[in-house]
Amino acid sequence: MSNNYKYDPEVYSGILGLSEDLADFYTSHDAYMKEASIKNRFAFEKKGRELFFTVKHREVEGFLSPTEAEEFREYMKGLLDD
Repeated sequence: MSNNYKYDPEVYSGILGLSEDLADFYTSHDAYMKEASIKNRFAFEKKGRELFFTVKHREVEGFLSPTEAEEFREYMKGLLDD
């Protein structure tokens, strides 16, 4: 995983599922950037949907503030749109 991402998965290790989903999202982003195949794009989008779902649930549960969750979503959308 590249070290130039805004959110470090280790910072969120205490929040159920967030660290793992964030690391998976970054790994799939790296794979897609390395080889922009349809297979890698679909895998990246799938990990993005999973991370959006996790962020939403952690927001509802109070682990992330609405502002922090929105910042996460905007950042992820930016990576997905690249």
